[in-house]
Amino acid sequence: MAENLISCGFPVIDNELGGGLKKGSLIYVIADSMSAAEVFLYYFIQNRKTYYLNTDRKPEYIKENIDNLGFDTSLLTFIDAHKEYYEIEHTIHDHGMGARDYMILDFVEKQLGAIKEKDVNLVIDNITFFYYLEVKRVLIQELIDVLYNTAKKTGGLGFIFGIKDEPRPSIENEVINRCDVVLDISSVKKPDRIITELTIPKARDRPIRGTILRFKVEKGVIMDTSREIA
Repeated sequence: MAENLISCGFPVIDNELGGGLKKGSLIYVIADSMSAAEVFLYYFIQNRKTYYLNTDRKPEYIKENIDNLGFDTSLLTFIDAHKEYYEIEHTIHDHGMGARDYMILDFVEKQLGAIKEKDVNLVIDNITFFYYLEVKRVLIQELIDVLYNTAKKTGGLGFIFGIKDEPRPSIENEVINRCDVVLDISSVKKPDRIITELTIPKARDRPIRGTILRFKVEKGVIMDTSREIA
């Protein structure tokens, strides 16, 4: 079984999962909005070619953040949903505001369908954008199915980044159920610092140790050694 495991790019997480993740795994990374958890995504793009679907920010700004933190972007290809949704004028002028939500789903699914390589990663930053589109629920379910099948087809790893919200949208529970692994990231305020806690509540076919991994998010992610991590 070990030969089918691949690294996510973050050794501590690999270790918690008994050596890595199965090829084709779809991972849900759910995080507090104030946790700066996108830094974890930058680790996940290091090991292999990655298609990075951006929704909230332009590619140049994301790339600038990644470069400033010292990560490599040479294996990164953007699928620019932000531009397609916010900057393409014909989307509004020719079809109206309501049609834009349907069109972005069509764009994303076509871009995912065009990926033919093997052993590539996929990052969706972020899936929460899609939860609030004014479209039929079944279309979001179809998108999740496409994401799941794309991860399986490419044999790399698919990372879906979601922002925590309470109450949680019901569609998010369906996504979590579909995903193979869930990484739960929370921001915890201490008197003298902010600590990021990561737990792995779900790992299909992988060990679940229940460990709380504590990190500081500074120039990258730094293990917090002020307390025992066990």
